[in-house]
Amino acid sequence: MKKPLIIIGIILVATVFIIYNFGIQIGNVKIGKQQDEISNHHKNDFENSAFYKNQLHGEKPVVMNLWATWCVPCIEEMPNFKQLQKENPDVDFVFLSIDTDSAKLQNYLAKNPEIKDITFENRDYRKSIRNFLEDRDLNSLIKTEVVPITYFINEGKVKNKMEGSLEMDELKKLIEQIKTN
Repeated sequence: MKKPLIIIGIILVATVFIIYNFGIQIGNVKIGKQQDEISNHHKNDFENSAFYKNQLHGEKPVVMNLWATWCVPCIEEMPNFKQLQKENPDVDFVFLSIDTDSAKLQNYLAKNPEIKDITFENRDYRKSIRNFLEDRDLNSLIKTEVVPITYFINEGKVKNKMEGSLEMDELKKLIEQIKTN
């Protein structure tokens, strides 16, 4: 009875060793040492990202919406963001998509040019940006793809985070709070 358990244990240890040292890809996710090296590269270069330079350390408070073209609540709340963007020129409204279909995202953005989506200019830093927003180590593995999420950033720090779509009144209140923080 112990012999099969020992064999299973050896197989599990060997599998973990191989995955860590040589890496494995499951779908779009790379796991293992190779991914760690890529993540460390991005961690070191995070300060070179357009997001870091333009939004995180810009002069205005930032409202950042994590969204996707396939997310119905995300699309439904876009008119609210467009209106608030016009009403609050002293706030930087930006959008970061989790879409994996670049063509679909580009098509949507072409039809909605007023949306300031920073996905493409920060393509190499999306994981680092999301980990920053969630106050995780820049090397963390992103476990969920929950959208929409709206982050309220001021002075280089996330001051508030709201999951799910937001009503206009709630957005206005949160924007006023971020302006005064």
